[in-house]
Amino acid sequence: MLWHNLWVDCGCPHCGAVADIMRRTRATYHYALRSVRKHEQEIVNDRFATALLSHKDRDFWSEVKRICAHKTCQSNMVDKQFTPDSIADYFAHKYEDLYSSVSYSVDDIKKISDELNTRIARSGFNDECAFSYSDVMKAINRLHSGKGDGYRGLMSDHIKLACDELSAHIAMLFTSMSVHGFVPEDFQISTIIPIPKGKNANLTDSDNYRGITISSVLGKVFDLVVLDKYSDRLVTSDLQFGFKARRSTNMSTMVLNNRSTVYCSMLDATKAFDRVKYAKLFRLLLSRNLPPVIIRVLLFMYTHNTARVAWNGVVSKHFVVLNGVKQSLTLSLTLCGLTGQKTHLGGPGLGGSVHEEAHPCFPYFAQRTFTRTHQEMRQRTSTF
Repeated sequence: MLWHNLWVDCGCPHCGAVADIMRRTRATYHYALRSVRKHEQEIVNDRFATALLSHKDRDFWSEVKRICAHKTCQSNMVDKQFTPDSIADYFAHKYEDLYSSVSYSVDDIKKISDELNTRIARSGFNDECAFSYSDVMKAINRLHSGKGDGYRGLMSDHIKLACDELSAHIAMLFTSMSVHGFVPEDFQISTIIPIPKGKNANLTDSDNYRGITISSVLGKVFDLVVLDKYSDRLVTSDLQFGFKARRSTNMSTMVLNNRSTVYCSMLDATKAFDRVKYAKLFRLLLSRNLPPVIIRVLLFMYTHNTARVAWNGVVSKHFVVLNGVKQSLTLSLTLCGLTGQKTHLGGPGLGGSVHEEAHPCFPYFAQRTFTRTHQEMRQRTSTF
């Protein structure tokens, strides 16, 4: 800037010593700028490591989250919609089509409801209907801070930092829900927030957005309690790796990456979360011997679920959700994993083995990797 200002003060000459110095310093400046942009991530990583070594009291993961977080400006136009109201309603129409894309049978749901009522009448109300103070406290301690419900403005910190008496009242609420088979309105409403799929995505195209669903904070507490109390009845396949405690997709990749000649077939289920059929899901829960009072609460929660879209401070009309699992709830990952059990385990002739160990397929979550060894592949192809 010094030489540029000096060059301007001299009348912006096109030749001479001042002009030459200005050109050299400008070239050096732009070269340094390009170099910083090219090595931006390396510079950030080096400074991050230096800061952590110098200040050991700083939390590693909090710093990583702060660095990775970035705010994306919302577009003023999406698919020729120019106002926040019209954009919110436009996205609501798209998500309404998605969440009604799977066949929904009222008769099937009624049969499941009748079967649940019959089981409850036969078994009566026992300890499985009751939620204790300790159950709720354990679940609250597992809540993440700073999470909202998108509806009432209730935050997870309101519950985490509340007095112990609140946990007792929540336990009584959950017990009442299981006894009466009814869920309050706050548990039934979800808010969908469209976010860009990438930093460089075209923000005027609705296909470049994916929806993040926010639901009741108390619903998350209920999910955590159910998962903790009945984890032995909600076990998924050992071949399920994605979205599972103490599992990583790297584990399944390691099995394939062991110098074996293996033929793979990749299957990617589009919108796996959003296309789960309710009748199939709750039939599966019935077969898992989950307490019928708990299944009845979940059935009511799902069949009365409505959603809306929030965009730039404006919310759309509510619409009914007829398929899919509630993405914002912890239990949803387990439920969606259960619905894919038959695909995971396969059937006769599906999949193969690696190093004499059976590995019919490796499910990450919506993706499946079916395997066959070289010898098995030759045997199969020789039959054609």
